[in-house]
Formats: sequence, C-alpha cells, structure tokens
Amino acid sequence: MTIARGTAAAARTDLSPDGLRRAILDDFESSATRRRCLPGERRVDDRGLVAYLSDVNSPDVNEVVRAPFGERGDGTAVDDAIAEVLDLFDWRPFLWWVRSDDTPADLGERLVRKGLVYLDDIPGMAMDLAELADEAAEPPPAELEIRPVLDERDLADFLVVTTQGFPEDWGDGRAIELFAAGMREIAAEQDHREENGAPTRWIGRVDGRPVATARLHAGAGVAGIYTVVTVESARRRGYGAAMTRRAMLAGRDAGLRIATLQASDSGRGIYERIGFRELCRFRLFESRPRMGGPRG
Repeated sequence: MTIARGTAAAARTDLSPDGLRRAILDDFESSATRRRCLPGERRVDDRGLVAYLSDVNSPDVNEVVRAPFGERGDGTAVDDAIAEVLDLFDWRPFLWWVRSDDTPADLGERLVRKGLVYLDDIPGMAMDLAELADEAAEPPPAELEIRPVLDERDLADFLVVTTQGFPEDWGDGRAIELFAAGMREIAAEQDHREENGAPTRWIGRVDGRPVATARLHAGAGVAGIYTVVTVESARRRGYGAAMTRRAMLAGRDAGLRIATLQASDSGRGIYERIGFRELCRFRLFESRPRMGGPRG
C-alpha cells in the first residue's frame, strides 16, 4: 500500500512494563514504515507481516518489522512465508527485525537456513520523560553546538553525518542521492517537524563541523529516538548522549511522556545512564541477495 502523510497521535501515558513494551514495538513499526518520499516506497501489511520496501539500494530503507508466521501453520507453511518475503524484496538488500512476539520461536534459525545473516541482539528500551534531567543538571559538552534541523544547510549536514557515520549501510552513491532527495522532500512537506510540532532532526557541530545527529519520531505518541550517529573522529566524547537528551527534551516539551529507542552495544550503557531500561529484545538479520538495483 502507498504511505500517507502521518497524523498527530495522542501522547501515551501507560508506564506499566506491558505499556512501555507496546510503546517500543509500536513506535518502531511506525518509524520503520513511515513515509519517506523514496522511489517505489510502500508499506506491506499482509496476514500479520509488516514491511517497508523502496527502490533504494540500502537495507536501511528496506525492512521487515513484524512477522508472526507461526499463525500460518506448520514448519512448511512458515518456510513458504519466508520464501515469499525473499521474493517480495527481490534484488533489494534488507533488514529483518525479529520481535519478541514474532513466531515461531525458531524463526531466526529458519531465516539463517534461508541465507540471511544474523547481525545482533538489540534491546528495546524505554523511560518516563518525567525522570529525564534537564540540561541545567546534565549540560552537553561545552564545545558541542546542538540545534534543530530547520533549513537546507542543516539538513545537508545531517545527511553527511548519517551516511558517513555508517557507510556500510549504503550500497552506492545513487542510493545516497535518492535518500537525500526523499529527505529534502519530506522535510519541506512537514516543515522539518513532527505532527506535534517538535523538530524532527537535530545536528551537532564542533567548531562549525557537523559531528553528530539525532532524530525524533512522534508518530506513535512517544518520543522515539533514532539516527543517533557520531562521526568516527568525534566518538567517546559524550556527543551521542547529549544529542539524545536534546531530542528527548524536545519531545517532552511537546507533551510526550514516554521515550523509546533500540540500543547498540556501544550505546546501551549511555542510555542506561540517561534512565532507559530494557523491556524487550529484537534479533536483527540481514539479506543481501545481490547489488546494483532492479533488473530490467
């Protein structure tokens, strides 16, 4: 299905473990399948399967985010469902996020047998934004200038950091061009802001040089934190934590009560010190069937 422009979601307030777990899963799905103005983009929602596809040669913009295939029957039916997904993505490299509520229990092992590569076990984390210290108590590094991305210059710097921070996620220069064009279009359409008015993207600079980013997603009624990236030469200086806090504070100022994110190994300790705690886990797999774009 085509992807419509998002609408403002009511702020979630359920702070129970189940409520926080649901907030993590729902915000992740909402963010991964959001409209990005990319060629060929579409959301797939078919018998429980939820996925986002585009015609951009990058696994960052081709993802499976929910697959309760155990509901489809026996092991043969599950394997057939996996094969259908592989056919669906065709030439595209893609990520497959196996959630804690996906089925069957051996779905990850079945993916490996189908040729996908296991990448990591990733904690889903959440916290009450009322517990977030403000910047008077936890100031960012003095040399780091953080500002919302609200114009073309800042957006260009945001793109440089996000694509250079993890260059392995981008198949070629054409993929970056398409991603950049889509980001510019969606930023202009939304005036660089989420539906609740909070800035979507944040850029951090040191001596005028862009070094760090963060992205806020409010489409599921929480402050979903994504794209926390620091260029390699500027890591281990507290910039990622400062960028995360700034985006979270913007979400709180816009009336949100809960923050969520998925943590890497390098970032987990940072997020725990901010106040996040683990509520669920994702197992991440990748498929790179072939490179170079669509056939024909």
